[in-house]
Amino acid sequence: MSDKIAPIESIIERMKANLPADNLPAAATVKRLYWAREQLFSMSKQVMEKNTLSAGEYDALGSLRVQGSPFELTPSDICQNNMLSSGGLTKVLNNLEKRGLISRHACHEDQRSRKVRLTQAGQNLIESALSEVFADYETRLAKTLSASERQQLDNLLGKLNQPGNE
Repeated sequence: MSDKIAPIESIIERMKANLPADNLPAAATVKRLYWAREQLFSMSKQVMEKNTLSAGEYDALGSLRVQGSPFELTPSDICQNNMLSSGGLTKVLNNLEKRGLISRHACHEDQRSRKVRLTQAGQNLIESALSEVFADYETRLAKTLSASERQQLDNLLGKLNQPGNE
């Protein structure tokens, strides 16, 4: 293991030295989670830039792709899946539609509602982007954690993400 201290650990040491001790262990855990997310998200950012996608556009396309064929959702479902506001989503969907990556059509069950569907171009773009990002995740995680450590981390994060823990 390297003698070099990760930047986040330096930040946590400064927190411990300069802040009241109340709840610092919890704050340190959350800081580490946030730092890890940012480190892993760096590849996603590069892929988004390469494909001229905003984070909202990338997330919307990803949400549609994971639905399976016919790769469609209501705008409300996309908002829920990505913690976006409806106003923010409107801009995202307008941009994606202009680029030919999605189409919108009336919902057969409720004519007042519209569904958003991936086009073939949108499917091709998001599959390529996700493949690149997921391969990076795998490389980074495999380099750092054993299979049993990854399973333990997944279990612990699963506990944190249980309903009612908001």
